[in-house]
Parts: sequence; C-alpha cells; structure tokens
Amino acid sequence: MESLTAKLCAFARAWHSLQSDHTVFNDFLAFDLMGREEYENVSRLILKRFPQESENSVEYFNRKYFLPIVLSRSRFAEDRVKLLARSGKIQYVICGAGVDTFSFRNKDPNVEVFELDLLPTQSYKKNRIRELKWSVSENVHFVAIDFSKDSIVERLVANGFDCKKPTVISILGVSYYLPLSVFAETVRQFSEIASTGISIVFDYLQKDAYSNSVQELRKIVADCGETMAEGYLDREVFEVLERYGFKVDEFLGENALQQRYFLMGNLKAFDSVRLIAAVK
Repeated sequence: MESLTAKLCAFARAWHSLQSDHTVFNDFLAFDLMGREEYENVSRLILKRFPQESENSVEYFNRKYFLPIVLSRSRFAEDRVKLLARSGKIQYVICGAGVDTFSFRNKDPNVEVFELDLLPTQSYKKNRIRELKWSVSENVHFVAIDFSKDSIVERLVANGFDCKKPTVISILGVSYYLPLSVFAETVRQFSEIASTGISIVFDYLQKDAYSNSVQELRKIVADCGETMAEGYLDREVFEVLERYGFKVDEFLGENALQQRYFLMGNLKAFDSVRLIAAVK
C-alpha cells in the first residue's frame, strides 16, 4: 500500500463509516478498497504499537488523533467540489490521491477527476480496483507523477487536463511534511495552470503548536518512520497565496471547524490545524 500514516488515515475513514452513528464524512467505499485483511492488520497495529494510557482502544486512538483531521478536510474539499459542479463542468485534481475513493463515490458527470500520485501507489490502487471488479469511469484519470521531479502542469495536460475549465485542486495531508519553501513552490506550479478559475484546498498545522495532542501526533508520525515539518504561521500562508495570485475564500481554524463539523457526536476539532480554500 503506502506509508503507515496513509494507512492510518485510510483506516480512520473506513472505521468512521462502519462504526459511527453520526458520520461527519461517509467514505462508504474505504473499507472495500482497503480490504478486510489490511483493515484488521491496521487495527491490531494500533493497539500494539500505539497504546494509549487512558484508554487503549482503536476508537480512542482514532477519535483523538486522526478522525478530527481526516474527516474535516475530506468533507471540506468535497463540499467545495459539489458546490462548484452545480454551475457546470469542472475538474477535480487530487494530489497524493492514495486510496481516496471519490472517483468511485462520485455520481456527478460534471466532475472530471485527475488523481495524482507516485506510480507504485497507483499500481497498488489499480490492482485493488481490478480485484474488486470496480469500473473506472471515462472521466477519471490516473496521473503518475514524481512531485520532486516532474512538472505538475505538464503531467496534467499530457493526461487530458483542460486549462480553460474551472478546477478544484486538493492538497490534503501534504503540507505537514513540507517546509514552507516547498509548499510555496507547489502553490506556484498550480498558479500556472490558468489565470482564473482555480480553487485550491489544503490543510496545515500551525507553526509553534506545542499542545500535548500535537506533540503526541508528532511522536506517532515519527514512530511511523516519517517526520512532520514545523508547520506554518497563518501570515506566511497568506503571503504565499497572495504572491501567486490567490485570495483566501474560506479559512477554518479550530473553533470554526468545531462549529461546522463537530457539534454532534463525540469528536473534537484538532487544535492548531487549519483548513483553507483559496481562489484565483
């Protein structure tokens, strides 16, 4: 599959769809794509590798660390896609798509999907799709890319991307591992897709966040063999967006996330996480 953190995120989406009475984001295909064996392996891994002092359960682990981040950002991005698609045909670019299931949950013919990811990850996903006998719609494109070397614009255009169509670009769960300079370069590349009609949606961790939950999340990620970057100041993010012609359309901090997504149920917005939708 992918990295261990990616597995934990996929597991969280599947677990929430299967187990929660109140679904913030219902990824009802996550379990099928992941597969029962992988799902059970990750469940056992959580209990063994990340024991919690207060309550050692899969539910507690998911609820405390992954569900608040994963569910809110997925819902945020897909709500924007649905909103813009009401006005006509759009393109939806999913960066680091991994085992995202939007391409198979989506029933709106106005949405053309471009999944960007590394070739090995896409190969794994395509094998699972074949095993499940899922059909891939004509409006879904798998774009293999090495983000460290390839031009995002060139790879998209080579796979049928139309620079004149309105486009939503989701960059979810990526910035946590990127220094600000690399994130800024990513925004710059997307700014070159077209002069207007672009929305980018992304999440990031606030710089200088030292709460216990943030420090514990950093430790979990480190135990998975990955390193989180230091995060960004809000003003740094706003400056990058302005530099490349984007204007912030929506900005959700902890309180706004709690009000929008977590008023019902037993989840609490993760502190120091931000969600932004910016337009050009």
